[in-house]
Amino acid sequence: MQASSSTSSSERSGGKALRRLLRNGLLLLLAVVVLDQIGGLILRYLYFRQKAGPNAETTFLFSAMKADGLILGSSRGRRNYNSLVLSDTLGFRVYNGGHDGQTVFYELAVVRSVLNRYTPRLVIIDLNPEELYYRELHYDRLNVLAPYYHDYPEVRDIYLLRGVRDGHWEPGSLRVRPAKPSDNSWDNFWFRLHAMEEYLIPINTEKIKMLSGIYPYNSMPLDILSGIFRKRHSHAGFKPLKGVISEQKAQELIRQNAALREQKGKRVDKHKVAALEEMMTSLKSRGVAVMVVMSPALAPFGMEPSYQTVQELCARYEVPFRDYSQDSIYLNLQYFYDNHMNLEGATLFSSQLASDILRRYYPNLNQHYGQRPD
Repeated sequence: MQASSSTSSSERSGGKALRRLLRNGLLLLLAVVVLDQIGGLILRYLYFRQKAGPNAETTFLFSAMKADGLILGSSRGRRNYNSLVLSDTLGFRVYNGGHDGQTVFYELAVVRSVLNRYTPRLVIIDLNPEELYYRELHYDRLNVLAPYYHDYPEVRDIYLLRGVRDGHWEPGSLRVRPAKPSDNSWDNFWFRLHAMEEYLIPINTEKIKMLSGIYPYNSMPLDILSGIFRKRHSHAGFKPLKGVISEQKAQELIRQNAALREQKGKRVDKHKVAALEEMMTSLKSRGVAVMVVMSPALAPFGMEPSYQTVQELCARYEVPFRDYSQDSIYLNLQYFYDNHMNLEGATLFSSQLASDILRRYYPNLNQHYGQRPD
């Protein structure tokens, strides 16, 4: 009897310890969830208080910008288009919505948010052929849309592509089907970042992560503080570069660009093609004058799969396409700061572009395209 009593006492003790462990675990989990949500609310408040910098400019594009003309693109769009010169020549306000390091994904988010508020007259989409190829980095950079995920429904399925990558996914679904082996995306399977995660857990993990309050602002606190306290000015979104590239640096960049263009195994990204198609169709359906432009480069762009894709899409949707990298007038180092044009080059190019738009592409722009914002 003594042994049985001792065993029963031991079992009761173990049961209490287990219940206490579970209770403490649940309390700890609850504390983490509460702190996460409170931290997210604080970061959200600070994020949308930014007055300067890329984050503030994105918020302005999504919520308040109502310029008649809009320039979209990556850093080439941001640096190569002098929006003030375009405004003077076209006769209406033009805003430069280019964003360093972004692609057509970001630009589609801007187009959707803009069309939700008003109809511009003109949208210029700057493209570099390299931007249409599949790059893991381009999906990583979709984190700039994370702070807008909950407040701007139009950007959600674009942001969630971060959890899809080169897989297959139906918007709104949690399940992601990995890419087929036949497209070579499984080369070096065991060494690919996230390869095992995609194979074992075929779901869009970004959709789960966005339940967190803090996650949308991951790695942003310093940028947020900079956007609140540091004053940085742009000229209607245009950030000019001042200075001239050296011959040595130019030749180095030209070699790097050539190596990038000759890289083997590049493939046009189906998600980017779909994004570009949506931009073209949605803008044209609203009567917006839309144009795809390749701005001047250190070396002319050449024919390659992505370049041909752009040409075919523009022809299909009857969108004017112009490659200014082929114009010899810009093949002069005095117009470049690095891979981007300097202030003098951007001013010259913008003047010519505005003139071409009025003379060649949309001569009746003021009369027949778009609506002036309220």
